[in-house]
Amino acid sequence: MTGNGINRLITLELSDGVRALASDDPASPVLERFFAGYDRAFVLPDEREELAGFEACLALNAAYRHAFGRTHSELVTVFEDEAGALLGGANFLATSIHHGAALPPASMALNYVYVETRARGRGMLRKILHAVRHLALMALELDRDGAMPAVFIEQNDPLRLTAEEYAADTAHSGLDQIDRLAIWSRVGARVVDFPYIQPALSSTQQADDGLIYAAIEYPGDGVDAALLHDHLQSFFAISVLKGAKDSPGGVATEQLSALASRRDDVALLPMEPALAWMRADRPAGEFNSFRALARAAR
Repeated sequence: MTGNGINRLITLELSDGVRALASDDPASPVLERFFAGYDRAFVLPDEREELAGFEACLALNAAYRHAFGRTHSELVTVFEDEAGALLGGANFLATSIHHGAALPPASMALNYVYVETRARGRGMLRKILHAVRHLALMALELDRDGAMPAVFIEQNDPLRLTAEEYAADTAHSGLDQIDRLAIWSRVGARVVDFPYIQPALSSTQQADDGLIYAAIEYPGDGVDAALLHDHLQSFFAISVLKGAKDSPGGVATEQLSALASRRDDVALLPMEPALAWMRADRPAGEFNSFRALARAAR
């Protein structure tokens, strides 16, 4: 690891000759390599960042390093084989969390992750998830032998996509939406039972209410509401709004207000019962979201 606090390049050697290279510097060539694969993987207009969006997020690493009384690091990561060929990439925000020893010491918003087509079927997703947890602790300068960060991720909601969006994304990625959710279910993803909406990524985009918010291998049956509040506060401010203020009554403000006043945990719903429902072609029209179906199907 080089650098101190920001503008760092972090290298992590994984199994089978795979290497992870992570950077928090908008001028790093790691961003260019990450974006080349990202540009092939993501097509839906309201989910996409352009290169300038990633640069803006990484540029906040200095000003937001200790915002909200927490420590942050936004990183882009590429995974390569021994010959230097690109296998996949990830972009995430790591945030320190201070809510007692019983809860994870950090959280991660796994903003984007992709596996190159030629690298699929080789366990790359599990390697990436293992790596980004350790990279997050390294970037936050936390003990790598301690508890792992909580990992959160957005997924396309197949019940909220239009037929055109469903077809376009599936054709582009080569992976059906239900099959994709099944992959994430197998690596421990569960639906966060909270009415999540992603604020608009830029002034030319719309807020996105067609997403599932999920936690990966989170301990217990629910997420502490205060932890989720702090995680989303950092994620919205840095990765989504890029330092801009949310409008009064905006979707970020409303969600944070709801979590700030909440005293019970936010339940985590298994994905597989809902996926089995959809695979069996049972009617899902009465459910306006995958979250609602997951709640009913369990």
